[in-house]
Amino acid sequence: MSTTLQDAPLLLNEKEAAHLLNCCEKTVYTIRKQGKIPFMRLGNAIRYSRTDLVKFIDTQSKTITDNAPEV
Repeated sequence: MSTTLQDAPLLLNEKEAAHLLNCCEKTVYTIRKQGKIPFMRLGNAIRYSRTDLVKFIDTQSKTITDNAPEV
């Protein structure tokens, strides 16, 4: 998949979500089951909001200054 984040569809399937998160589909499934990322059902299909996945990435990210000792 060679699309940029801005070109990605608004709703992603598990494979596309895994690609965006740079992990395997099983990890996406596990994170979903843990309630860490929202999802929706469209019939039998599971879809993830691109916006929700980006928010998840932002909440999981830590900067170096978060762990740096105070001076």
